[in-house]
Amino acid sequence: MKDLIPCKVARDDLQRWLASGNGPLTVSVGEKVGTLLIALEKTSSVDYLYRTSITEDGSISCDNSLLFCGVYDGENQSLYLAKDAQRLFTEGPIPLVTEAGSSVIKDICGKVNQRVENTIANDKSNLPLQTVTGWREAHDLQSYQEHGAKEDALRMLFGGHTPEGKFHSDYAMCEMPEAAFLSWLQDPDSFIQTEAETYIKSNPERFLLQFLKSEALLAEYQALAENTGSPIHRMKAITDAINISGAKMVNVTVQKDGEELTFKMDAGRMKGHQTHYSTYYIPAADRRRFEQVFGRNAGFKAEDVIRITYGRNTIYEAPSAQEESMAESAGPVMGGMM
Repeated sequence: MKDLIPCKVARDDLQRWLASGNGPLTVSVGEKVGTLLIALEKTSSVDYLYRTSITEDGSISCDNSLLFCGVYDGENQSLYLAKDAQRLFTEGPIPLVTEAGSSVIKDICGKVNQRVENTIANDKSNLPLQTVTGWREAHDLQSYQEHGAKEDALRMLFGGHTPEGKFHSDYAMCEMPEAAFLSWLQDPDSFIQTEAETYIKSNPERFLLQFLKSEALLAEYQALAENTGSPIHRMKAITDAINISGAKMVNVTVQKDGEELTFKMDAGRMKGHQTHYSTYYIPAADRRRFEQVFGRNAGFKAEDVIRITYGRNTIYEAPSAQEESMAESAGPVMGGMM
């Protein structure tokens, strides 16, 4: 069934016609007569609405076909229009309806997901399954615990985000079966509850995976965040400094192997998690100086960087050993999914 939009009737003539269900209704846009509306009874309280074009003299042709354009729920006096029919009802100096709210499908999906999340209550013990049993799911979980969780944790750390640690339902439907729409129309809350219960029963292992992956991500993130002595925190500090400065090219001072050197560097190539920084992005003249001091194949790491300047401003300076020790002893504490 086409997705429908709940609309509010704006004109008395349309409301009277919808309520009476007697005969067709001619719709005029301005001075032009162009469409005939027809209501056909689906149930004692529900009418399906159809439209067909008419000629300038108000007649119809044998070539005309009826096009579905909406549903009227007489019991609740609610009108739902198909998206491709809205223009007919909303055009003209005095529109027949005013559009209200989102689509029926979007509204239902949102309410089902909310009901699922409320039922599970962010606690995996409320799931009907407590152990991963499928081999694909077990392999997926193992792969994430070994590799994916750390990659996601690094991405979040460098992006300035923290794991939300909250379960999310992803119930969705592209089209709504006619029987489902009529069932929802008759008793919306009962329909939402049934859909939510069915969705939980149909996806226990997938929901459990979401919890277990979230726990793995939180553990990796906490390990990274609390290990403030790790070079990763220097990489993040460098990344943050460059992002804040907006620099395209910076002056980098490196100290390693007992030597110190300052050179220019493409700022964008110093952002993010990197095992080492490549000299390829140092301008040619400075790169030759770097190679003379540290060797042709040498790069440098975050822990080698003691200072970064942009213009006359120092945007990054390596922490002292004392500062790192104090930061390490005051690691963050975070929560997550149960």
